[in-house]
Amino acid sequence: MSEERKHAILSASSAHRWLYCTPSARLEEKIPDEGSTYAEEGTLAHSLAELELRKRFEKLPIATYKKRLKEIQGSPLYSPDMPEHVGIYVDLVEERYNQAKADCSDAILHIEVRVDFSEYVPDGFGTADTVIIADKTLEVIDFKYGTGVPVEAEGNDQMMLYGLGAYGEYSMFYDIQIVRMTICQPRLDSITTAEIMVDDLLAWATDIVQPRATLAYKGEGEFRPSVKACLFCRARYTCRARYEDALEIAKYEFRDPELL
Repeated sequence: MSEERKHAILSASSAHRWLYCTPSARLEEKIPDEGSTYAEEGTLAHSLAELELRKRFEKLPIATYKKRLKEIQGSPLYSPDMPEHVGIYVDLVEERYNQAKADCSDAILHIEVRVDFSEYVPDGFGTADTVIIADKTLEVIDFKYGTGVPVEAEGNDQMMLYGLGAYGEYSMFYDIQIVRMTICQPRLDSITTAEIMVDDLLAWATDIVQPRATLAYKGEGEFRPSVKACLFCRARYTCRARYEDALEIAKYEFRDPELL
């Protein structure tokens, strides 16, 4: 996860931003990522989730598991209820993997797997929490530990890019027709799933992602301030376009109330 944040200018996790406001990626590049306690807590929860998944599916040596678990529990951000929330995600992964194996004996599961979508996005890659590959259906499952913003799977640009990258990697070995995207946000009691046909995913990548990613990589295009795009943008407090947009809105606040 950290590799994506450090190196991918057009990361999957920020796709909702650079796909909508294409110059924002290069603008953010000028501003250091100072992180937050919430982000660090999420990273810790992801570390625990990865550890539990590898223990369950990869027969991780018990000594290695205990050593790593002790390190995670020693963090000041660790909380007693973290294992419960992580367990919901881990159980979901096991359930979906068992379903895939029932339909396809050759189904495989990958944990914290790098996916490359640079065919459509310059230097584009990311890290998917879990990918399950089987004939007909490929599923990407993402673990969200935050509670601030509910995240839906339907129309989720990040998940679609993960699916696109995973499809490119495994389509030569499996007859994949559907990409399924699932987001597990246990602290909000939310598990959402969406599906897209591969043909529609590839059309989206060619018609929408590729041209906008080309602009974003060059720092070109139109600034388009919006609540969704600006919410976590590092440049939101110093962005001229957002400032001017706010001024335009403020004009209506100070108009004569008797006039429309």
